Amino acid sequence: MIKNYSNDHYFDFISSFHSSSSSNFAFHFSVSLSFILRPTSAIPFVIIYPYLFYKTSNRLRFLVQAFLCFILLNLINICLDSYMYNQWTFVPLNFFYINFLHPNSISSHYGINNFFWYFTNGLPMIYFYRLPFVFLGAMSNKRLTIIILFTIFIYTLNIHKEFRFLTQILPLLFILEAHGIDWCLKMIKWKQFRWIIFLSFLGHLLIGIYFSLIDRQGQISVMNYLRIGENKSVDFLMPCHSTPYYNFLHRNDIQLHFLTCEPNLNQMTNDYIDEADRFYLKPIESLKKRLKDYNPSHLIMFDTLYEQLKDVLEDDQGYFVKNILFNSHIQHSSRHGKMIYILQKD
Repeated sequence: MIKNYSNDHYFDFISSFHSSSSSNFAFHFSVSLSFILRPTSAIPFVIIYPYLFYKTSNRLRFLVQAFLCFILLNLINICLDSYMYNQWTFVPLNFFYINFLHPNSISSHYGINNFFWYFTNGLPMIYFYRLPFVFLGAMSNKRLTIIILFTIFIYTLNIHKEFRFLTQILPLLFILEAHGIDWCLKMIKWKQFRWIIFLSFLGHLLIGIYFSLIDRQGQISVMNYLRIGENKSVDFLMPCHSTPYYNFLHRNDIQLHFLTCEPNLNQMTNDYIDEADRFYLKPIESLKKRLKDYNPSHLIMFDTLYEQLKDVLEDDQGYFVKNILFNSHIQHSSRHGKMIYILQKD
């Protein structure tokens, strides 16, 4: 059995919860704010709050501070959202309804995964060869393990799962990993083991640099290209959300369109197909119809789609290649590509 070789108060953030009023208030404020920014951030605190309530010496003050922070911040949030939407709006409630209670099963529109996906795909993809350290660390820190497992369990109840959903518990997983590495360094006397640990993390760093600075960079570079120069209208014939769009462009004088992928919020039919899927089913017919509606000055697409449309684009529609940008060595789906083509109307 693994002993807890790490100093528990050094790693366990729960034990560092102070009894002073100011630190408690800051904690409640941060938790309430994180809930407003992303409602699912409340999941780990379903476990944490009862534990803190049990450990605190002044439970009444704890409840009052938590209640005031949560109510005050959410009232401000409701007023701001209601003003912007021009109707009474509570975003976390809408978020819960759309993702869990909507009759059309909105989550399934973006993909259905099996119940154990986070253990068979999610965690192994994120941690790769470092995952055994996490398992070893879990045996030496039961409280963090319970919080992590509870959070993952709640996520598994949703049929749609993504890697990014795990980001909120990554700091806790890093702590477990540190416990696991600490145990290995103390128990394995082989001198070269420390170098193996160092080289493995160096390899992980190189992988991180590649995926941060090289992989999919064309999807950012194309926005840099569009941001410079004269006014233009652009249509992105790519899987939806392939680029940061206006978040990166910051120019109101450039009109942007893209293939949308909204879920079936209004129709009760089971054969609903979003705009992006309809386009890729019949790309040539869809392109001709789309250009009658938009007639943009520029088209942006991956090389995989360009190979299907190049004859129609050049001969019938008068769009010619203006620039080609490298995007990725790895194609994540058949709709993505190695290169991004920028076409301009002649």
